[in-house]
Amino acid sequence: MVASANKSKTKKSKTMSLEKENLEAHVDLCAERYQRLEEKYDALKEALDKNTAVVHERIDRVKDSIDEVRDLSIEQHFKQNRVIITAALGIIAAIVGAVASHLM
Repeated sequence: MVASANKSKTKKSKTMSLEKENLEAHVDLCAERYQRLEEKYDALKEALDKNTAVVHERIDRVKDSIDEVRDLSIEQHFKQNRVIITAALGIIAAIVGAVASHLM
């Protein structure tokens, strides 16, 4: 590990001294550096676009799930109201019937 770090430092110092002495070498190395930076930027941008698409897809699925739950909740609410109204009408009918039979 230390040997590779020293090797890397030696390579960098050789490159830097070559660049100091030769303008053409400096220009060529800068062009390579900028090309590599552009490649990394494009790869990063592409990865970000893919991640954004995945996030939007997941958000859409969550929205769909929330809509389904909301619809089921509304449906259950209406069913419950129907049961309560039917039971109340049954009780009222029974009371009216009992009162009517009691009066006759």
